[in-house]
Amino acid sequence: MIKMKMLSKEKLQDIYQNAYLTRKFEEATIDLFSKGEIEGWLHSGVGQELVGSVVCTLLQEGDYIIPYHRSKSYFLARGVDPGRILAEIMGRKDGLCGGVGGEAHIADISKGLIGSSGIIGAGIPIALGTAFKNDYEDSTNITICSFGDGSVPQGAFHESLNLAATWNLPIVFICENNLYAELSPISKGMKQQDIGKRAEGYGIPGCIVDGYDVEEVHKTLETAVSRARKGEGPTLIECKTYRWRGHYEGDPEVYRTKEEVESWVAKDPLKRMEEGLLSFTPQEELLQMKTVCEEKIKEAVTFAKSSPYPDEKFLVENVYAEDFLHKGDLTWHK
Repeated sequence: MIKMKMLSKEKLQDIYQNAYLTRKFEEATIDLFSKGEIEGWLHSGVGQELVGSVVCTLLQEGDYIIPYHRSKSYFLARGVDPGRILAEIMGRKDGLCGGVGGEAHIADISKGLIGSSGIIGAGIPIALGTAFKNDYEDSTNITICSFGDGSVPQGAFHESLNLAATWNLPIVFICENNLYAELSPISKGMKQQDIGKRAEGYGIPGCIVDGYDVEEVHKTLETAVSRARKGEGPTLIECKTYRWRGHYEGDPEVYRTKEEVESWVAKDPLKRMEEGLLSFTPQEELLQMKTVCEEKIKEAVTFAKSSPYPDEKFLVENVYAEDFLHKGDLTWHK
């Protein structure tokens, strides 16, 4: 049995519930997609629930998050209603963005979640803005900026880390390295595959951690968050993790082997946490925690499926449109 030595029972339970809720949410979206109830693309985060679940236990009111688009753990662990997240993914009116953002473009400003993006690396420069605001206001609030390894070769990554380091901004950059950028292994996109080592070039701390080890992830993030709050500047953390599903649902996954996937599934961080929890938590209590999460997801599915689709006119609200659209002359070509 695995024993957790650094985390308290309460902290581990909190992280586990966040991660398990995310796992069930991801599984529910996959099921709905397979039944044709979610249109377009779906990029699952199964296997990557841990990092966001940990970091949100270290945040305070007023902190900002630029979330990684693949995992919904940042939203769920921050207390966002899973029903409204799912409604957005399903393109429904009661979604967080009124049903027009879709699964890759979700935001909840009330929770400090500025928004995810389907554009690779697009969220990294945005983090400079929220961090500069906090620094300018002499606040102890910080910004969490999370992204995948596919964002690292982008110019936005280099420019943003260089400026964040130069200005000593309160940001924690978290790269969830799942070893693949879309359909390409990391070896095809960069020579230096240990992303955390890149921090040295910017003169900031850099760490590489096992993204499936809850205690290692928590300890590293706790240090980085503390540094940022004290005005000591940014940190780059690379979490080695893995996505169990393809880049998108329906991906034939010809670029990796079944054996590779199975080797990572065998390391399931939720199973490891369960073993740790059972060392000081009765099995009945653990089952009750799971049941609560599962009921929340059932309620979320019911809510999202019952939500209506938005009116067509909502598509042109809050965006630039031609004069004929402003006049209400909507013509849609099927």
